[in-house]
Amino acid sequence: MKEPPHIRWIVSDIQQFSTEEPFDLIVVAEVLYYVGDIAEMRAAVGNIVQLLAPGGHLVFGSARDANCRRWGHVAGAETVIAMLSETLVEVERHECRGESINEDCLLSLFRNPVSDTP
Repeated sequence: MKEPPHIRWIVSDIQQFSTEEPFDLIVVAEVLYYVGDIAEMRAAVGNIVQLLAPGGHLVFGSARDANCRRWGHVAGAETVIAMLSETLVEVERHECRGESINEDCLLSLFRNPVSDTP
C-alpha cells in the first residue's frame, strides 16, 4: 500500500529528536516511563510539546502510575497527563481496564491550543 505523500512516519528517541518542521499529530505510547526520573520525563514531555504544531494533536497512552511503580518506574500515565496538561488541552480520555491490575492504562488525546494566526 502506498503512503499518502503528506504523511511521514518517524521513530525516534523522544529525548533527543528535534526538527524545524512541527507535527500535526504525535503519538507517544508506552514509552515515557522508561526515560528515568521525573526531571527526565518532564524534559521529554517539553521536547514533545515543542514539536507539536499550533492546533496539532498528541495521542498519549501509558500504564497507570500505580502499575509503573510496581514495575520499578517512577511514574506513568497520571503523572505525564498532568505534565502535558500544563501546556496542552486534554480533549478526551479513555481508561483501559484489563483482566489484571497490570493491564490498566490510560489513553488521552491532547490539542495544542496555540494558534499560528496573530
